[in-house]
Amino acid sequence: MLKGSDSMNKPRIPAVFEIIRENIIKHNNPLSLKTKETSVWVKDLSLPTEGDILFYTGGEYQLLPYMDSLVKTMEFVDTSSTAFSALMKTRKLVNKLGISSEKIYASLLAKDKERYFSINYKAAYILKKLGYSIFYNKDADLYSGALLFELGFWNDLKEYAVKVVESIKRTGAKRIVCLSPHAGEMFKIVYPKITDFPEIEVKTFIELVWEKRDLLPPVQFEYPVVIHDSCRMARELGIIEEYRDILDAVGIKYVEAYRNKKWTTCCGGPNKMLFAEISKIVASRRVAELEETGAKKALISCPYCLSALENGLGNNNASIELEDIVEFLFRGYEGACKI
Repeated sequence: MLKGSDSMNKPRIPAVFEIIRENIIKHNNPLSLKTKETSVWVKDLSLPTEGDILFYTGGEYQLLPYMDSLVKTMEFVDTSSTAFSALMKTRKLVNKLGISSEKIYASLLAKDKERYFSINYKAAYILKKLGYSIFYNKDADLYSGALLFELGFWNDLKEYAVKVVESIKRTGAKRIVCLSPHAGEMFKIVYPKITDFPEIEVKTFIELVWEKRDLLPPVQFEYPVVIHDSCRMARELGIIEEYRDILDAVGIKYVEAYRNKKWTTCCGGPNKMLFAEISKIVASRRVAELEETGAKKALISCPYCLSALENGLGNNNASIELEDIVEFLFRGYEGACKI
């Protein structure tokens, strides 16, 4: 278990981990994004704020452009240097004003914000068109706490879980649909073991779409696609064939990567924050595996996989395109919807 300490007898937490841990605890988001920032994707959907099925993003797609920019910044900063110490002191100062300096800096470099934010919109739109009575409550869309779990901050996670669970309980939701498999893992597997998680049905976006896949409009794409199975989706949640059934339902041919399903290859995302260059190498190798299938497009079902693999495209001048499954399925609705 990781513990923060400046003591010579205890390991020191990497600076980027400390930034993320503090922001989750204090601001309910790894980069202290506020709910008004993470909820702008709602636009003209006119989603109710209460109902049966809570649409939960956890701010995960929204924070990725900022997170990637922060990681790139860390690549060029010696975390043991005087300059970085000054940055951290400045961060503490501006945090007293409720502003995160890393968010300010990262926002200046952020790319693809519109794309990542729109994935939330497209997912909610698809579920509405499939007849699901979803609602969105920005006050219940706190970050899931997955990074606290994955980085080993167990004591912090137990305290933070109470906050997340209480926000969900207040909505009165009977079901919750998670857009990210990381949130799905937290709500289906982790939180029920460490806190009083409400007895509500937890589903991922893929599962709800699979249940009504026969209602999906066909998607026009003439080439076979290849599926990148997210480790969280395939191994932890066991959601594998649903993905493929959905593609069958919309008339899309697909091919399999050599390593697929529960044996899927890592996207490189888990080590991005500490070893950015290694992450790119891992990602580029996975991109090469996907490209070797001959597919023109790879479909992804996890925000972190999408972001990590995008970073791996440039390392080997890959020609394959990456698209989130939400973006791909939304192609069937594009003529009827304006974003």
